[in-house]
Amino acid sequence: MNYKKLTLLISLISASLIVTACSNKSKTNSNLITVDIGADISTLDPQMTEDVQSSRVAYDLFEGLVTQDQSNKPIPGLAEKWDISPDGKTYTFHLRSGIKFSDGSPITAADVVFSFQRLADPKIASPYNLLVNNIVNGQAIIDAKLPPSALGIKALDANTIQIQLNNPDSSFLSICSMPDLAVVSKSNVTKFGQAWTDPKNMVTSGAYKLDERVVQGYILESKNPYYYDAKNVAIEQVKFLPIVDFNSSFSQYKTGAIDITYLLPADQYKTIKASIPEQEHTVSWETIEYYDFNMTSPKFKDNLKLRQALSMAVDRTALTKEVLGQDQKPLYAYATNTVEGGKFTGLDYEWATWPRDKQIAKAQELFKAAGYGPNHPLEITISYNTKDTNKKNSLAIGSMWQQVFGAQSIKVNSGNQEWKTFLQARHKGDYDVARDGWVADYDSVDSYTNLFLCNNPQNNAHSCTPNYNDLIAQANAAADANQRVALTRQALKAAMDNYVIIPLYQDTYYRAVNPRVKCYSIDTNHLDHVMSKWYKF
Repeated sequence: MNYKKLTLLISLISASLIVTACSNKSKTNSNLITVDIGADISTLDPQMTEDVQSSRVAYDLFEGLVTQDQSNKPIPGLAEKWDISPDGKTYTFHLRSGIKFSDGSPITAADVVFSFQRLADPKIASPYNLLVNNIVNGQAIIDAKLPPSALGIKALDANTIQIQLNNPDSSFLSICSMPDLAVVSKSNVTKFGQAWTDPKNMVTSGAYKLDERVVQGYILESKNPYYYDAKNVAIEQVKFLPIVDFNSSFSQYKTGAIDITYLLPADQYKTIKASIPEQEHTVSWETIEYYDFNMTSPKFKDNLKLRQALSMAVDRTALTKEVLGQDQKPLYAYATNTVEGGKFTGLDYEWATWPRDKQIAKAQELFKAAGYGPNHPLEITISYNTKDTNKKNSLAIGSMWQQVFGAQSIKVNSGNQEWKTFLQARHKGDYDVARDGWVADYDSVDSYTNLFLCNNPQNNAHSCTPNYNDLIAQANAAADANQRVALTRQALKAAMDNYVIIPLYQDTYYRAVNPRVKCYSIDTNHLDHVMSKWYKF
């Protein structure tokens, strides 16, 4: 048997056993689950999704050709199976028979093609359009050199879709499971235009449909009766709350008003962990937390030594152990040591292992060489989205800079903004230094390397390191796995030497889950991609 088909068969059997075992523990009921998502969403349009909150909701409302299990592995979604050509460049997906949207209309190959083309369309300007740049003509469409219809995807018939890639990509199935490549109804989007995401208009392809949305208030979903696996969706209604204050969230959790928190108040973390160990879960997150330098600002654009000095002056050990204390790991590189099983370890800055006093002395030397001091002080503002941890980081890092360089040599301001406003400001480059963070979309270093591509919408530093794009393109085209790793490491090293961001730490997520919530395998979910269809009471 073909190895890829055998692997898929094993995955299907394993997934079936897991679902069956979990399903035997509880019966479908009409209860409602209330989940805190930590902030309001920025969009309900899956092709425009870029933040954690919007993705969480999109995973419920929409589904793609591929979906994920609770260990973040790709499994069949709207497509029941697929074939991969021997050269790894052609994927043929076969839709499940009789699948329907939430209004009862059929989901066809034409809807899939429309959804992929929509993500690539420069008129839509999706912040995640890079997901299709390896599909034939994808980048040319993004660059407005070809029409969306030229994308290398076609409907062979009403139930079969063929996709052509420029280069083989072992992560492509995981990419297809992203909410940005979820399937939307062509007729629904075409009919209502931008208003298609209104609750009264929206048609969904996922396990749930949208009932209500109150901006900054709540989102209410109900079970989609037309979902192909509706019989195994136990929770009838899901209510999402955008609670920014984690103290308030935990207080509501204790009263039973919330079933699952987004995070927990940092200053109560150890107490909560000790008092309700069976309800508190701390999970290592495949993520990087960092600060962007605004590389369009004259302050930073042509001053490498200043960027080096500011990065070196941050005491990451103190930040993770003393300021935060939730098992975060100090980060001195642009990718984690855990991604792809540790293939990208050893990229840390040389000074990462220096004694702290040596780091400080070098940072002071660079700061002075950059042209700043008591007679020419630097004033900068750290911008961040409203969140307790972000505030703590901002105050701590500002204090570190003042301690290292002197209060007369640097003035640090902090400014918080509501999530959607903050995203817009960061995209526009309306900041000095901005809080940033990235949860890997799948277990691939691409999740991190894409962040530093010139002209990538997710490159919030607005940087462009010479030769970086070329090196990544060479890595993606490499037939040899070792050559791919070597070229990727070379590219990351080039970006790191350019100091376009300040890497801070690899994060954890920690939340409380009501014991009545069953079948949520949180401890294996290192990407924190969650779907409400997993929950049972």
